[in-house]
Amino acid sequence: MHNLWLIAKHEYRGTVFKRAFILITLAIPLGMAAVIALAIFVGTSGENNLPVGYVDKADILNVTWQPPSPMPTGIEIRAFPDEEVALAALEGKEIQAFFVLPSDYPSTLQTDLYYLEEPPSNDVWRDFDNFVRANLVATYPDEIRNRLLEGPNITVHDIVSKREFSESSIINVILPFVATFFFFIATMSASGYMLRVVADEKESRTMEIMITSVTPGQLIGGKTAGLLAAALTQLAIYIIAAIIGLIVAAPHVEELQQVTVPWAYLGVMALFFFPAYGLIAAVMVAIGAAVTKVQEGQQVAGILNLFFMAPLFLLTVIFENPAAPVVVFFTLFPTTSFMTISLRWGLGTVPLWQIGVSWILLVATTVFLVWAAARIFRAGMLRYGQPLNLKLVLSLLKGRRWR
Repeated sequence: MHNLWLIAKHEYRGTVFKRAFILITLAIPLGMAAVIALAIFVGTSGENNLPVGYVDKADILNVTWQPPSPMPTGIEIRAFPDEEVALAALEGKEIQAFFVLPSDYPSTLQTDLYYLEEPPSNDVWRDFDNFVRANLVATYPDEIRNRLLEGPNITVHDIVSKREFSESSIINVILPFVATFFFFIATMSASGYMLRVVADEKESRTMEIMITSVTPGQLIGGKTAGLLAAALTQLAIYIIAAIIGLIVAAPHVEELQQVTVPWAYLGVMALFFFPAYGLIAAVMVAIGAAVTKVQEGQQVAGILNLFFMAPLFLLTVIFENPAAPVVVFFTLFPTTSFMTISLRWGLGTVPLWQIGVSWILLVATTVFLVWAAARIFRAGMLRYGQPLNLKLVLSLLKGRRWR
């Protein structure tokens, strides 16, 4: 056991302090931070704070009648007697745009908008819409008027998972997709290191020297534990970066203020992460032991990685119908269960029976592949410079002797 932890410690240090690992780990959060900062900068610097005007030919608007809640943009709304005066104010850049309501409004909803270079932002449109609605219901009793202006606030209650979905919590629907990306990057990068470590040491024959002092189980177990710790370190950095990003961006993005910690989602992902990582690591160990060169292993791994990335090709189907038969199949299939459940979580309910069956199949498959990878690894050590073909691999798994 002591040897296993020594190997794990060595692999962890050797991986985490590699330049490539540091660049990959820091590039993603720094890149996302740069994109968020650029979006905030563009959004704030491009704001047009000039007033918005209107010409009311129907004579139904009163500039003193405002919605009960303050305007999100805080843009001033000005009344003009006719289009000529409003147009002169627009050309003099006293206002950014003006609306013209026809004389038969609201019998007809036709409304004209005039602007010079760029139309008003969506927030300005929403402010003016709220202003018009406030005027249309101004003669109603206060309680009825306020209720009409507030509009519906629909919350969907999922009685199976006890989850709630609403317009104000839309960001919580997006989070699982972002988390899926981070989990996938961390898992696949760590497993890629496992492939290179096994193939490199086999090619350089350093593995044969190490086997004289440790068992194959200790060697592979230590490497797997060390690289798993590296993957968890990478995830921890991503999570910390995401939390800092939310704190910084929340004052500028109203939707981010509604974010809640998805504990149930994190629990399910933790439940699937470890066996999923073990499954990928076992596949990479088997590939690294079967080939003679690192480049050959990377080519084979690239093809097999498609089995883990397959849910990404079903995003359209998952969006349209998360309970489609093909999506359910991917939920239960071991190599795709982890990512499929993560993607489905933000769109609806994943039935408990599917989660349970999927996890059992994933664990069983992982145990089998770890056992198979150990046998292939032992055989690969004894066949330096000779690749293991499919026939020989099948013979090893059946317990037959080979030569």
